[in-house]
Amino acid sequence: MPVRYLPLRRVTLALLPLYPVLAIGGAVTHRPALALAALLLLVTLWMLPRLLTGAARAWLGWGAAILVMLGMASIGLAGGLLDAVPLIILAGLALWFGSTLRAGREPRVARFIRVLEGEAQLAQPGVARYARGVTVFWTALLALQALVLAGLLAHRLLLVGPLPPWALIYQHVGGYLLIPLAFGMEYAFRRWHLRHIHHSGLRAQALQMMQRWPQLLHDTDRHP
Repeated sequence: MPVRYLPLRRVTLALLPLYPVLAIGGAVTHRPALALAALLLLVTLWMLPRLLTGAARAWLGWGAAILVMLGMASIGLAGGLLDAVPLIILAGLALWFGSTLRAGREPRVARFIRVLEGEAQLAQPGVARYARGVTVFWTALLALQALVLAGLLAHRLLLVGPLPPWALIYQHVGGYLLIPLAFGMEYAFRRWHLRHIHHSGLRAQALQMMQRWPQLLHDTDRHP
């Protein structure tokens, strides 16, 4: 990764923990300003690389997003919009994994293996089949998470009553923490299940994913 992007990554990683603090604080104290600040932070960090290039479209998009958020806040929906963020992210990830399970598509995890470890690793006995199974696992896990968050959001929007503190924490933190936890558990199972082949270390794999994410995001239609 080019050196010029390292400070930007550090700034993003330093500011990102403020998102759940503001989100949970806004939900607990019922202060729309905190929920709005959390949304503003999240949108700004997401768009920051493009904004720093000075691209007019990026700044117009950022300005439009701010206007939408202010409009939602003016009618009392900032909190509901904030609660929908993790739901949208997890549902989108579930679709991202699940869409590659159709016939003629390369399962998402198989692509990860091919990009990060090469065609030879994917061709090892049992690896392609395991990769498809793990793609199914991530699709199901993320979809289930999205359903749980949808239930919590419905609870809020239907005014059934305030969510307990544990639900607020899970809504804005727990859903995200479950992803690295599940990744670590899957990695441990993979080393045992596919113990006949060499495996990179967990830290090395995480760094590779961060460095090669554009290749991982690019879809290709391949027969598994």
